Amino acid sequence: MVKYIFNDNVKLLFIKDNCILVENKKNAFKKELDSSFYDKLLDTCKKYQIFNSNIFSKGELNFLEKNLIIKKVSPILNKYIGTKYEKFQIYLENILLDADKIDYIKNNEIQKILFVGAGGICTAMIDYFISVGITQFGIVDFDIVDITNFNRQFKYKESDIGYSKITKLKENLNTQYKDLIIVSYEKKISSTLELKDIIKDYNPSFVICSADTPILLIQKYVAEACYADNIPCIFGGVGQKIGSFGPLLHNKKGFCNYLKEINKILNNVVNIFPCKGSFSITNSLISNYMASDVIFYLMNKKEKVNSLNKKCELDFDRNEIYEKEKY
Repeated sequence: MVKYIFNDNVKLLFIKDNCILVENKKNAFKKELDSSFYDKLLDTCKKYQIFNSNIFSKGELNFLEKNLIIKKVSPILNKYIGTKYEKFQIYLENILLDADKIDYIKNNEIQKILFVGAGGICTAMIDYFISVGITQFGIVDFDIVDITNFNRQFKYKESDIGYSKITKLKENLNTQYKDLIIVSYEKKISSTLELKDIIKDYNPSFVICSADTPILLIQKYVAEACYADNIPCIFGGVGQKIGSFGPLLHNKKGFCNYLKEINKILNNVVNIFPCKGSFSITNSLISNYMASDVIFYLMNKKEKVNSLNKKCELDFDRNEIYEKEKY
């Protein structure tokens, strides 16, 4: 028996007198149905997202398929029905032309993310990665859990205060999720060489700089270490009115231009101090954009990556994104 799903990319409205309004990628039209077909279609929409072909007659199925109101469930989606990935697979099949042929969720299982810093950005982003099938994480941090960070670091509990961040983060994640593989590195990074050693040991697919101190130096260490091993990486930061995400560095030109700018600033600046205050919402917004770019990059959908070799700024008051720097 064939399974069908209602097409999210089609607008379907039920109106009076057994009529429906349909708007698909081809056209928009109004159609009067016989009362039994109308009632059956309405009832199916109310009760089911995915349904079996025996609900409708052959002619009714042909009408619904022809007008893109429904489509057959792909073998990949069928695999994930009833799992935590079902909705993500439906989303992918509505935005990507090849998602019914390529199992991106399965492919994500081999990805390994290395976080440098276990603070607000890391603890927000990691849920997003788990939700798309990424289960392997390396985490670098040296700090302890502090109650003053609870306004944005939601993976920690009050009973964790005073304990190692990465130890408690690993414990809490393994309690919440099954089948995670987490490798922790309790270390304060003070040189590129130290980070290169960690990268050599962990062999990540992607590195996320989710630390903000020492400002500029930690970005330099990450960029240099990733450049040496040809590993893509991304940076992010949150201020009071503006936050930034990117650049997502992935090629020689991007790395070289970014490091040239970082070194130029370091040669002229004695020190820069990060913001002392923060807001959970602004941290989450930047984390969302960063996670989206990383996920689509790892899925080889670079056209959907906003920060590819670019630093983007998000104006929190205007809710607008600006391209600040290209590398």
